[in-house]
Amino acid sequence: MLGVLVNTLAIIVCSLVGLCVKKLLNDRIENVVMQALGLCVLVVGIIDAINPVPGTEGILVVIISMAVGSMIGSALNIEKGLENVGYAFEKGFNKIVKKGKTEGKNGDFSEGFIQATMVFCIGAMVIYGSIQAGLGDNKTLFVKAVLDGVVAMLLTVKYGIGVMFSFIPVLLIQGAIALLSTFIGDFLIAETLFKQELSAIGGVFVMAIGINLLGIKKISIANMLPAILGACYYLVF
Repeated sequence: MLGVLVNTLAIIVCSLVGLCVKKLLNDRIENVVMQALGLCVLVVGIIDAINPVPGTEGILVVIISMAVGSMIGSALNIEKGLENVGYAFEKGFNKIVKKGKTEGKNGDFSEGFIQATMVFCIGAMVIYGSIQAGLGDNKTLFVKAVLDGVVAMLLTVKYGIGVMFSFIPVLLIQGAIALLSTFIGDFLIAETLFKQELSAIGGVFVMAIGINLLGIKKISIANMLPAILGACYYLVF
């Protein structure tokens, strides 16, 4: 669990650093930095989405999972649920600091919480690193902590303090996977980590995050999350 705690702490600390840094940046510098981050995220997503999928069957699994999962997520309105969680955190935070609004320059608390949660909780490193941490190897999550820290700082410059509160789902999700891996870690490694369809769906999500950061189009990524269940069903059956 050490890796999970370090990853969580990195997000908190670097978000606070981002709050200080954004006071020193003008809008022009901030926009260029966010565009650079968005491009990097987009490239990572493209690589993950395209490279691992084997043959026609694997591609069909990805397409069907994304289509059906998006319909389910939209019907459940998962994105709205996350927004409500963000609003709840914002309300509690405001009561504590008694400073009223906590908006960033170009976004609000809830938007920052959602975007950061998607960035930090989607991808192979989340699953692989958490399983390794549960088995006693924290190296992957230490690397993820550095990457998440940098991204947290940059996202905080854009969205404000809401980004910091993404540490809560990170702690819950990665902690749960790490604890689960102590019991069935070998099965998870054999049956999940190397299944390319699941990795490809994660890559599609990362691509969507990059598009959001670049401001090309607002994509409701949270409403697509049930697509992961389609890939997991395929792995089991």
